[in-house]
Amino acid sequence: MTLGEMLYCLRENMLHDRSDMIEGDSDKLWTDATLCRYIDEAIRRFAKLTLCIRDGTTTQYTQFQTVAYQKMYPLDPTVLAVLSVRSLGNGSWVNGVYTGTIQEDKADLARAGHANFDTYREPDTYYFNPNWLSQLPPGKPLAYDTDEYTVADTNGSVGVMAVRLYPIVGPTWAGATMQMRVARMPKIRYFNTDLEVIPEIPEDFHLGVLDYAAYLALRIVDHDLGDPERAEEFRQSFARLVDEAKAEMQKKQFSESLFGFGRNGFSYVGN
Repeated sequence: MTLGEMLYCLRENMLHDRSDMIEGDSDKLWTDATLCRYIDEAIRRFAKLTLCIRDGTTTQYTQFQTVAYQKMYPLDPTVLAVLSVRSLGNGSWVNGVYTGTIQEDKADLARAGHANFDTYREPDTYYFNPNWLSQLPPGKPLAYDTDEYTVADTNGSVGVMAVRLYPIVGPTWAGATMQMRVARMPKIRYFNTDLEVIPEIPEDFHLGVLDYAAYLALRIVDHDLGDPERAEEFRQSFARLVDEAKAEMQKKQFSESLFGFGRNGFSYVGN
């Protein structure tokens, strides 16, 4: 659906805001600009709660260059989650010959967290070994995390995700292109100035997200402008849609469980 089609459906079929005066100013309760703002907010909220916009190809959101001795790499403000990171090296293949000095990794970096890299684990109450605090020297990145901190965007709002590479990149591995798979927000905002644009979230959910837009429009507690009971019905309908979308996204990431017998402490003894 285009934004214009979503706007029409919201106004005409859900809010029933279609009574115009024959003469004079329009008596519509909500302007197109207001309803498009609500639709935009509904789309963004849906994308954030479900992580349904997955991107592994748009370089603006999915790539960054390694820098020697740099620990943190801020990402585009639209990125919500990093699903994987892999090094693409710093060159390309031409007629079977690689032109760079750092070749592409065949596997993703391991995912970990701050506690895996920097937390001291005491082996014994009465024993201390300084070697437990040692870290890997700068070199080829082997793992990453995204739980260090967030940084401010250009507007000063804190919420921009940053990736940490571990160990810190050494000079030999500087200049490599890191390729990510991410979940992100929509690339653009949706305003009534362009009603032909098609929202980025999956089309199957275009109609459903209007429930949240309707909730925003009706939530004002006013006998003329608002309808709290209808607003709550729309909010609950949107919550059910979010749960459905989450389940669908989980199915796409599903992998079968593997069971092993006789190894790693999991053993089977037959009679």
